[in-house]
Amino acid sequence: MFSYFPYAAAFIDPGNNGGVVVDPGLVGIALVVAPFVFVTVGLVSRNPNAPKRVLLAMGLLLALGLAIGLVSPVLGASAGFGVGVAICLRLPDIPDQMRRRLIAVALAVAYAMVLLFVAPPAGVLTGALVPTLMVGFADEYGAWRWAKRQDAAQANGGGG
Repeated sequence: MFSYFPYAAAFIDPGNNGGVVVDPGLVGIALVVAPFVFVTVGLVSRNPNAPKRVLLAMGLLLALGLAIGLVSPVLGASAGFGVGVAICLRLPDIPDQMRRRLIAVALAVAYAMVLLFVAPPAGVLTGALVPTLMVGFADEYGAWRWAKRQDAAQANGGGG
C-alpha cells in the first residue's frame, strides 16, 4: 500500500479540463518504495529464495504495470503488486499453491476493475488491499483443502 497509493495518486485528474496530467514525482516515489515492500514480504515470511523472488517480482511489477496499466494504471499496479506478493511470500508445502495464489490475484484484479467502473474510489481502495489479502485466502484455502484430502485418505485406509 505504501507504494500503491502514490502511484494511483499520480494519475488523478486535477480537474483543469486539460486532460490527465501524470505526476512523475509520485510515480518515482512509488517505484522507489516498491522493492522495499517485496523485500519485507520475502524476509518476514522467511523465504529462502527471497533475493531472486524480489527481483522477479520487480520485473513482473513493471511488466504487468505497463501492460495492464494501458487499460487503467490502478489495475496495472494492483496486478503487479498482487503477483509480486504471491511470488515473494514463502510457499507452504501444498501442491499447486502458486496456481491458487495467481488465480486469486486475477479474480481480485477483475473485481477491482468492475469497481473502478461502478465506483472509482472504491475500486482504487480495493485495488490496493484485495489482491494481497486474496493471496492469504488462497493459502488458507489450499491448506484446508490439503488437510481435508489427507483426512479422506486416512479414513480410506491409505495412510498418507
